[in-house]
Amino acid sequence: MVRARRRWSIASRIFALQLVAVLVVAGALTLILWLSSRQSANETATRVSLAVASTLAHDPAVVSGVQALQPTARLQPLALEEMHATGVDFVTIMDPSGTRFTHPNPAEIGKKYIGTIAPAQAGRTLTETYTGTLGPSVRAVVPVLDHGTVVGMVAAGVTESNVTSSVAARIPFVLAGAVLLVLIGTLGAMLARRFLSRVTGAMQPTELSRMVTYYQSVLHSVREGLILTDEKGRVVLYNDEAADLLDLPPASGDQQPVPVSELELPAAIAEVISGGGRVTDQTYVAGRRLIVVNQEPATPAGGSRQALGTLTMLRDRTEVQRLAGELESVRTLTEALQSQSHEYTNRLHTVVSLLELGRPEEAIELIAEQVERSQSLADDVLGAANQPAVAALLLGKVAQAAERGVELQVAVDEGLPDSRLSPVDLVSVVGNLVDNAIDAAAESAGPAWVRVTLTADRAEGMLELTVADSGGGVDATVADRIYTRGFSTKPSGPTGRGFGLALVRELLESNGGSIHLRQGPPTEFVARWAVAA
Repeated sequence: MVRARRRWSIASRIFALQLVAVLVVAGALTLILWLSSRQSANETATRVSLAVASTLAHDPAVVSGVQALQPTARLQPLALEEMHATGVDFVTIMDPSGTRFTHPNPAEIGKKYIGTIAPAQAGRTLTETYTGTLGPSVRAVVPVLDHGTVVGMVAAGVTESNVTSSVAARIPFVLAGAVLLVLIGTLGAMLARRFLSRVTGAMQPTELSRMVTYYQSVLHSVREGLILTDEKGRVVLYNDEAADLLDLPPASGDQQPVPVSELELPAAIAEVISGGGRVTDQTYVAGRRLIVVNQEPATPAGGSRQALGTLTMLRDRTEVQRLAGELESVRTLTEALQSQSHEYTNRLHTVVSLLELGRPEEAIELIAEQVERSQSLADDVLGAANQPAVAALLLGKVAQAAERGVELQVAVDEGLPDSRLSPVDLVSVVGNLVDNAIDAAAESAGPAWVRVTLTADRAEGMLELTVADSGGGVDATVADRIYTRGFSTKPSGPTGRGFGLALVRELLESNGGSIHLRQGPPTEFVARWAVAA
């Protein structure tokens, strides 16, 4: 079986590139230092040669010696002594034509000087690198003047081999600097590799690119809002759903970290994200939305306890809650009809029993009384004839309230205009307010009653529902919170509480209406909404 060759990871590739870069830089710097040292040595040799040649050219002994009958005998010892004293490789004293009077090699005395002498013959100083009898050398030629007349010339120089030798003495320092640079660069590359290994593991560049692409696709395709924060609590990423839920700017792939305070998030959700703690299925209100928040600290692999940030998930429950409200409205209507059916069944059984006992007069009296009461109640809700669901709801609620010992009084204006609210929404509004009033009245100590009044303000094109009860009222300390989702003054049931009044207010406000509380006695809730256009 042929095993697939494992390619280098991102960290290994970066390490190799950095190491190669360090070696290239170290080599380049070594070459630069070598060339700089070589140039410096050449400049030093030129300055020394020029100084020696100038000193001898102005020496009276040399001026008189070049004009003597035996110049070599007088000048050769002087030239050799100057060579040993200054460290130059040669000192050549010559006549104006270039014939040597002195030379380190006595065999070269009397021969022509090898090099450029024309500037010196004209009375000027020159420096050059030239190959003579001793090989390539850095030299200076200075004219010997006697009352302005060139009577001779002095050349002094240092061979290239000696210049190279002086540079070679500096090589250990250059190499030491290069080695130190390589060591420091290698250490930095190793630290960078270690850091990248913790971040990317053994992943290859293609794997990382593919993973990022997949993650981006998943992030923006999920139907839940996702918000990522870093260890400083700044938002580094959020997806399209989170932007839609929280009214944020459109999500972008190159988003920079932004403090939570700059995103104008709802206060409760901003506090949760800034806190960085763990949150499980907590419900918050964001504008007209009901959002469930889950948050988990993001910790690195390997058991480290230090969080790298947080992952916050947002789920929209507004639609679910609306459907639950509609279902609750249907349930309320069903219970009301069941109560009415139960009441009529009991009375029907009573009538049948009276007939079986041979007491038809009492049966007829009971039927007449029931017909009269039913007719009176029907007359009360006659104004809601164009809303049969509301009429049925109110008729059923009378029986349901009676079962709990509460008298439900209904007054509906005749000829009510059509409502902008749909039948389902209208049942939700009326049912929730009547249910709350019955609950409050049933807990009162005195006579329990609820009064429902539905009228029309035709001048303003509004319908107005007033629900009053004999209950103890709403505590003033919580009156401003009763419309908040999740808040309730009653014990929570199996499906939860605190959503009825919130749902009522949302339905009314979305249809150009409002609701407010009038503290009692009696306690009254007044709801208003627009008529149909």
